[in-house]
Order: sequence, then C-alpha cells, then structure tokens
Amino acid sequence: MTIWHPLRRLFERQQPVSDWPAPTLIEDPEPAQPERQLSPAAAPVHVLAGTALVRVKESTLIVERPDAPVFERPLELVSAVHIHGWGGITTPCIAALLAQGTPVIWRGATGFPIGCSLPLHSAGLEARRAQYRFADAPHGLRIAQALIAAKIVNMKGVARRKATLRGRGMLDPLGHLARRAREARNREELFGIEGTATAQYFATWPDLISDRAVDIEWSGRSRRPPRDIINAMLSYAYALLAGECLCAIAASGLDPRAGFLHQPRAGRPALALDLMEPFRPLIADQAVLSGVNLGQVTPDLFEESEEGMRFTDAGRRTAIDLVEKRLSAAMSIPDRAEPLSYRAAIGLQAQALASALRDQSPFVALERA
Repeated sequence: MTIWHPLRRLFERQQPVSDWPAPTLIEDPEPAQPERQLSPAAAPVHVLAGTALVRVKESTLIVERPDAPVFERPLELVSAVHIHGWGGITTPCIAALLAQGTPVIWRGATGFPIGCSLPLHSAGLEARRAQYRFADAPHGLRIAQALIAAKIVNMKGVARRKATLRGRGMLDPLGHLARRAREARNREELFGIEGTATAQYFATWPDLISDRAVDIEWSGRSRRPPRDIINAMLSYAYALLAGECLCAIAASGLDPRAGFLHQPRAGRPALALDLMEPFRPLIADQAVLSGVNLGQVTPDLFEESEEGMRFTDAGRRTAIDLVEKRLSAAMSIPDRAEPLSYRAAIGLQAQALASALRDQSPFVALERA
C-alpha cells in the first residue's frame, strides 16, 4: 500500500533535534573487484520499443515487450545497451552491467545521446584535470587541429575511393584544406576551414551515389529538418555515432562535456563530438552510402512530416543495422599487426586522447587517405 503525505508535513519537525539519532558514518567501499571480461563476440543491444523492459536474471539480459517474443542474451555478450525513447531498465540490470564495464546509453527521439551510465573509476583523473587545464590553451587547439585535419583527409579518402572521375576534382582542394587546418590560429578559423571542406565534400556526393538508388534524391546537406531521405539517414547515423564516442570518452576517464573544438553547453557532449569528427566519413557516411547504393535504403522506410523526413520503425532499424555493420567492420592500422573494428578504433582514439592530455604529448588522429 502506498501512503501519501502532504508535502508540508514531510518538513515538519516531529521531535527535538537533540533526540534525532546520530548520523551513521559510511566507510569507503571495499576496493573494486576486477572487471568481468566481455567476450570478443559481445555486441550492443538497441531497445526501440517504448513499452520494453530490460532486466537481468541469472547473468542473462532479458528484454520483454508486450505481444513480442522475449529477447535474451548472456551478459558477457552485451557490449552496450542503447535505450531509444521510453523503454525501461531495472536498477539490478544497470548494476550488473556496470559491474562488467558495460555502458547504458539513453537516446532521444532523434537517436542523439542524452545520458549514459558508466562505473566510477580513477583511471582518467589526471587526464581529466589536464583536459580542463588545456581547454583554452595551445595544446587544446593542437588537438582540435588534428581532429579536423583528419576529418578532411578521411573525407578526401571517401571521395577518392567512391567518386567518378568528375567527382575527383575535389581531391586536391580537400588536401589543401587539411594542411590549412593543421595551421589554424584559433577555433573560429578552424571551424571555417572545416565548413568549407565539408561543403566541397558533399558537393561530390552526386558522384558517390549509384544508379541503384532508385527514387532517392540528394539535394545537398540539410539538417534541421532533413529535407530528403539521405539527409535523414545521415543525421540519424551521426546521432548513433555520437553515442559510441560518448561511451569511449567516458570509459577513458575524460569528461564528455568539455571539448576542445565544440563549445560546451547544456546537453551537449562536446568532447564526444570532437572525437567523432574523423569518424563521420569513415563510419556514418560510409554506412549511408552503402545502404543507398546497395538498395537497402528505400522510400518506404520514411514518411514526410512538417518536421521533414521521418523514419518508420523499419527505417530506424535499417539505419541502426547499417551503422552497426560498419562499426563491426575490420580495418587495418599502420604499425599494428592485426586488424581491428571501427568500434575498437574509436576506443583506442579516446585512450590516445587521454594519454596526450596526461603527458602533454602530440595527439595523432586516425587518418585513412
């Protein structure tokens, strides 16, 4: 039975202060136990249904939805849980996930992350102190330069690999802008260079889209609202990628809110957006182009509204599948014997960023020309 009390009575003094019991001293918790290791086959779980409930039972993650089969997966095979919209998750389930270092990410209607849960740890304490110290210092600007230069190089790489001969005319200008980004004098100049490069890059997209993209038009990049199907796919793919970068930044011990390129503001994971820049063309853009060119993205996955193009449930699942496939794809990195996934590359970049801050050493952003 639930007992309701008037709010005023909750604050009324029922007995003299001297009669109140002495506060209980809470000792420091016991040293943390070693984290449970995830299986190499671990994969994220995306919960799209607003009526879904995520819980744990005997080391198994369970997702229950009305009028739908129960989804089950062993905890060690769950690398992250993404709650889209209003799905619920129990406290014991969050605790079990935290115990093995698995994040829970809550996402809004557009797919953009609005919060995450991660275990408390001291691994990034020194790096976080340096992060705040270098936010407006030359070392922070050099990190921003490296990220934007890498983004431009990676956009050039996408255009080089996928564009027709006509579209390759942008390669030299993009290379020039990447060099300018490394020499930008301040954040404002860097944003201007990035904006010019992005406009030139998206101008090549008509040459990147194959004839299989029947009834799908590209009218140039538009965001709020997205005017066409490809723009809606891009915006959603970027939102999904932002969540991955948020997890990587927080797991490295850094503060996702304090960036070197993007200005901090309420609700914005600025450093996660910084880290995301070089991965936009490598992951999100490639995922969208692949889906469009292979005929997986079709007009029936969307519906028009006053706010622009909007996903159907099937369209949202398609977008998630395309991005997840790209995140799981293998890539090779110089000086590394074995290939690794793009998801792992994001994690390594976050760790490299933390090291660069902690040691005041140069940060090398991932480039794939």
